[in-house]
Amino acid sequence: MSSPFTPPEADQEIVPPSSIELIWMNHRGALLGVIAMVVLLLLIVAGVLSSKHSAKIASETLLFSSTDEAGWAAVIAKYPRTPAAANAMLLLAASLRDGGRIEESDAIYSRFTETFASSPLAVSGLLGRASNARLAGKPDLALSVYQQAAAGFPQSYGAPYALFSEARLLAQQGRSDDVKRILQTLLSQYPASISAQTVGGSAGSTGN
Repeated sequence: MSSPFTPPEADQEIVPPSSIELIWMNHRGALLGVIAMVVLLLLIVAGVLSSKHSAKIASETLLFSSTDEAGWAAVIAKYPRTPAAANAMLLLAASLRDGGRIEESDAIYSRFTETFASSPLAVSGLLGRASNARLAGKPDLALSVYQQAAAGFPQSYGAPYALFSEARLLAQQGRSDDVKRILQTLLSQYPASISAQTVGGSAGSTGN
């Protein structure tokens, strides 16, 4: 005689494990290893991001407290690929130029362009070298570097300035046809730039 507490026969059937349960039972060791690896990678990524953030803050603090060539050189040496190092390079190169140490300044500007080639400020290295050449009485070299800046970084803030500076040097050499060509390029490609507005304003003043 069956007990009233005995469940129906259908309820006593064993339900087979799901596909997920089968995978877990058969590959539990491998799955645990994968999970552990993912967790480890996440921890490493978090550590790297935290380290970069700390380096960024420390480099900016050091740059803020630096007021001379030794200080800027320290920022570059300790945090070589940070935005602070980029600013320190430009400050150091300009200081070296102002001190008449053109070759050293050129070396820093070249290093800047190579190290921060993908930075929006990368063109500053070429503009600095062109300025150095102009101050050193080497107009042909300055022209060449300005051309590199305009052609190599056409979307940068420095491209219109490079064209403007190139036209100014060509004008000093009496190359009026080349000046006209460069200024046409400047006005057509960068009409909203300060350099183009300067050219336009000068033309308007001359016309009056």
